[in-house]
Amino acid sequence: MSYLLEMLGRGWLGRLSDAFQDRLTRIPARDCETLRTLIEQSPEEHYLRIELGFACLAKHKITQAREAFGAALRLNPSSILALVSRACCQEEMGLFDDAATDLQAACNLLPDDVAIQFGLGYCRERAGRTGEAIEHYQASLRLCPSLRNAHERLAAIYLRQNRIEEAVEQYEEMLVDEPGDVDLHITVANLYLRLGRAEDAIREFERALLIEPDNWGARDDMAETLEQAGLHREAIEQLHTMCEQRPECAETHLRLGDLYARIGHDEAALKSYTRALELHPGYLEATVKVGTQYLRSGRYVDAASFFSRAIEINDRLLTAYVGLGVAQHSAGRHAEAWSSFDLAASVEPNTTLLYSEMARLQLKCAVQQEAEASLHMSPPDEVGPPEDRISDLIDRQIERHLEMSRERPAHADLHYRLGLLLRQRGRLDEAILQFQQAVRINPAYSKALIKLGLALYEAGRSDEAIHALQEALAVHPEYVDLHYRLGVMFADRQQFRMAVEHFEQAVEAKPESMEFRESLAMALESMGMIDRAKAMWHRICEMAPKSERAERAREAIFRHSAD
Repeated sequence: MSYLLEMLGRGWLGRLSDAFQDRLTRIPARDCETLRTLIEQSPEEHYLRIELGFACLAKHKITQAREAFGAALRLNPSSILALVSRACCQEEMGLFDDAATDLQAACNLLPDDVAIQFGLGYCRERAGRTGEAIEHYQASLRLCPSLRNAHERLAAIYLRQNRIEEAVEQYEEMLVDEPGDVDLHITVANLYLRLGRAEDAIREFERALLIEPDNWGARDDMAETLEQAGLHREAIEQLHTMCEQRPECAETHLRLGDLYARIGHDEAALKSYTRALELHPGYLEATVKVGTQYLRSGRYVDAASFFSRAIEINDRLLTAYVGLGVAQHSAGRHAEAWSSFDLAASVEPNTTLLYSEMARLQLKCAVQQEAEASLHMSPPDEVGPPEDRISDLIDRQIERHLEMSRERPAHADLHYRLGLLLRQRGRLDEAILQFQQAVRINPAYSKALIKLGLALYEAGRSDEAIHALQEALAVHPEYVDLHYRLGVMFADRQQFRMAVEHFEQAVEAKPESMEFRESLAMALESMGMIDRAKAMWHRICEMAPKSERAERAREAIFRHSAD
């Protein structure tokens, strides 16, 4: 899905109580029975009933907690703590209007409380009252202009209502506080394109690309001179000095890791690469090099995790280059557009190679784990298979994907991944067919559209390529409305659990039940609701740990392991 559609699922709280953690995070000093005895002795003490409510919450007895907070409110109707606490219980039970009523009472007593205003907006939106939700989100932003969750929910509502200019304003406000957020720049650029503001879109795509460390290029002459002279230890000392002077510079840590790797100090190299990633989590080169270090040490699962993360980073870069080209084409700057598409085409093979390497590692991990389980073997000392076996492993993965795609022809992600593998093996025409099939199944699959466009571009089919790339950035109103409504539904934990339980019962004892879980996880991922998706992926791994679906689930977990 496009970055814009993913944005529609962002800004939701895990639960209303997350907005009030500073007030509601309490460890009860007394248990429920002791408190009930004390309440019988002092029935007018409302604070004892509040304490009982928290003791019930600690035992996950939500209904009893709600009753205790209600009893406290009958004794003291102006207790902010009791009002907020009961509201959180009611939200947990799916009683959004009741929760909003309590928060409104709290708001009347404390109108300048940011959390209460946001919580009211959250409950109103969950209940489908978007007009009132907007008012409370706006009120929370007047009190705290940098409250990102409120900006994200307002932007999602405005997008659903096709109020594009107002949605843009929300994302622009977020960029003031977080100018280094690449996803925000890409989202704003996409919206500018929808508004016909091609030049503004070009500017935002260019900013997104400039943020990525892989597009920098600053070097220190002294360290580079020492490195070129083969004086590696002296160069390392120079880079350590630079790190002390500018500890925030991720590229310096990366170069230090390169030098350590060159002289065989793998642990020091890994430490430096990891530090570069801590400073800039979206640093593609550092991510790949961490994965490579794990690969060299035979830690294949960790290596696959970082290669998977690198794919996501590279795809983000790819989206920015493609978006820049589409914006330039819309502005009539055709020569620049083709130049941007050339850059995108030069970046695109990174995804193909990384996915192929990850697929190879997953196959190797599966074989190794099976051998260890059956023969009690230790992991081999070799750092990887010989080079002449790599192609064989990738071909085996292609065969596996082909077989799975025949079994489940309506699975868009399978066709997409098969296309990546075919692309890596140079089977361009076959890859194009797989990307086309993925897009036929899911017309809003922006990653598949981008890969299709670039493959067509490489095949010399320029007009078709431009159409596919333009479609990758287009966001149709019906998709926005669908994703918004799905986001609201899945934000409701009670409704989500009930839906999952219903479907699990409906497909009980049928193999398709696993397919349902996998499809649901993919839908949640596409809406940006990663925590819900992770829960489904972990469930797949628990139910069928040795299955191919579990492999794909682990791959997805790897992809979001830093979220």
